[in-house]
Amino acid sequence: MVQAVANANFHSLSGSSAPQDQSPEYKEYRQCWVDNPAQFIVRDFPLHLDIEITNRCNLQCTFCDKLPLLSKEQMGDMEMWLYKKILDEAEQGGLWGVKLSYRGESLLHPQIAEMVAYAKSKGVLDVYFNTNGMLLSEKMSLKLMDAGLDRISVSMDGTDPVAFERERKGAKYHRILRNIENMMELKSKRGYSHPKVRVQSVRFPDLDVDGYTNFWASRCDEVATIDYKDVNVRNGDILKNDWACPQLWQRMTVECNGTIMPCNNDDFRLLSPGNVKDKSVYAYWHDTRVYQIRELHKQGLSHLVEACNGCPWRTTQISKLINNLQDNHVK
Repeated sequence: MVQAVANANFHSLSGSSAPQDQSPEYKEYRQCWVDNPAQFIVRDFPLHLDIEITNRCNLQCTFCDKLPLLSKEQMGDMEMWLYKKILDEAEQGGLWGVKLSYRGESLLHPQIAEMVAYAKSKGVLDVYFNTNGMLLSEKMSLKLMDAGLDRISVSMDGTDPVAFERERKGAKYHRILRNIENMMELKSKRGYSHPKVRVQSVRFPDLDVDGYTNFWASRCDEVATIDYKDVNVRNGDILKNDWACPQLWQRMTVECNGTIMPCNNDDFRLLSPGNVKDKSVYAYWHDTRVYQIRELHKQGLSHLVEACNGCPWRTTQISKLINNLQDNHVK
């Protein structure tokens, strides 16, 4: 049985986005992030929530595999009352981390700074989100700093402006570069150590990793890549493998309409036990169906879960394991 391994798809290349002064609570949080999936520990409440505050986006990326599945009628923003309902419960449950993004561009939500501040007021240690950086103006940067944002991850694939703008339709490379540099400069002027700014790229097959790292290392707090997922690979013998997904013991995802899922890769909502408008996050975390999914993963039978068997992220991780075994055998 291959145990669930945290952060197997993430690669930090330079620097760090962790707090400079880590509290005992933060250290415990990050240790649980690794230990809970490795030992199949189900905490009383999720360690982390991905809360989709909006599924609207200002770009049309050629490689996006989530937003094209949505109709115009399905697009919108999370209402503040629903967001506060989730965070009020999370405070009681002892939530440690929240990411204010899933699909869409988080900076499009008109109350994002207020949402960051509310999460911090509820004791959440690690508040962050992913962004394409187009709307990260000086005014917005200052609002996010003052709200207490801990981290921000800006998606910047490669260092070639032409190729970047070709794939991320609607993006302006040099505007985003300027926005990142301005945020770093504003932090310095104000004496803030937050938010930590991570620049992150999908590890596309043609990415010059060394060149990418060298370019960005002096312009942000951390440079990183995440594994490339081939969304076209969704079946075959490779999917029958003793592999367990770490997310089932770490986090849950809440869409802007309240739909909750045990992971952030269930594009067709096959695993969703319900909606947080109807029941608590706690109830869904301990839902019988979610426990059944965890048990199948523990037994090395994740391929029997329809959504997992067709998950590109799962396929990517299994492929890496197989390739590593083959490489070691050859050596």
